[in-house]
Amino acid sequence: MILSGRAISTGEVRGTVAKVDDRVSFLGDVDPETGLVFGEKKIKDSIFVFPEGKGSTVGSYVIYQLKKNGTGPKGIINRKTETIVASGAIISDIPLVDDIDIDLIEDGDMVHIDGAKGEVDILDVDVVDVVTAFLVRDDSLLLFKRSDDVRTFKGKWAGVSGYLEKNDPLQQAKIEINEETDLESELLAEGETVLARSGKNIWRVHPYLFSVEGEPELDRENEKYEWVRPEKIKSRDTVPKLWEAYESARWSYENQD
Repeated sequence: MILSGRAISTGEVRGTVAKVDDRVSFLGDVDPETGLVFGEKKIKDSIFVFPEGKGSTVGSYVIYQLKKNGTGPKGIINRKTETIVASGAIISDIPLVDDIDIDLIEDGDMVHIDGAKGEVDILDVDVVDVVTAFLVRDDSLLLFKRSDDVRTFKGKWAGVSGYLEKNDPLQQAKIEINEETDLESELLAEGETVLARSGKNIWRVHPYLFSVEGEPELDRENEKYEWVRPEKIKSRDTVPKLWEAYESARWSYENQD
């Protein structure tokens, strides 16, 4: 799965991800002698993934010292790179790409960085296309709790969803609505695709917004349903990136010509 970002420091490298979820100050959080971050995460010869840097400009020279000591990473991936990390990577000849959705990268992944193109290739993952249809009535959104009969995300809240098979996404969304709810629906909008990571799968979600009337007739895929205010998605135990998928479809609807 190739992710396109912004090229910061050139070069190509492949390696195993060492990821932390917090911002990193190379002066203080990283030991240049051992290559340990926060006293526990080893980054030697890794692809070091973290959201962004912080702290003193001396951090650039700590990155250089890591390189000289042979305790530093092969490459760096950020959500957002600031000047300290960018300067350190450049003077140390460490490939660096930012503007990457690091939620799609997990600790231990094998990845390839192309620093000139600003690309990150996550190796050994499967990309799975699915559709998610959000059904609305007045100001309410229909959420479904997935049953134990489904293969994935048992017990999670979701929209009407299904694997993209031989049909185009819109056709598949209409099929899923018919099979899972038996409701008449009217298309309101198609959102931009959303990527979500779960295990070795990256789900490419094709989101749609439909208006409906009446109450659904549930099939075996869902055990219950609720009409809720859309923002309630954020407080539910949902399938990955459900709120982002809804926001994508809603934005498209509100910004139609």
